[in-house]
Amino acid sequence: MSSASYSSILASNDNLPERLLKLRDVRTMTSLGTSTIYRRMAAGTFPRPRQLSEACVRWRESEILNWIRSLPAAA
Repeated sequence: MSSASYSSILASNDNLPERLLKLRDVRTMTSLGTSTIYRRMAAGTFPRPRQLSEACVRWRESEILNWIRSLPAAA
């Protein structure tokens, strides 16, 4: 998905159904690497995924979008 598509989702996603995202989707949306995502989760500064099965986790799209919205503007 392009960054323009994510911009439109960030603008208003109130009417969209909740999606569960794979790690690759989270990496694309946030521009963070896998190690950085897990490091921030351990520090409590990034949303934790939901356990769907023993070997499957997914992130709630709304939590990732809220995390992106909460980032401070660049100086």
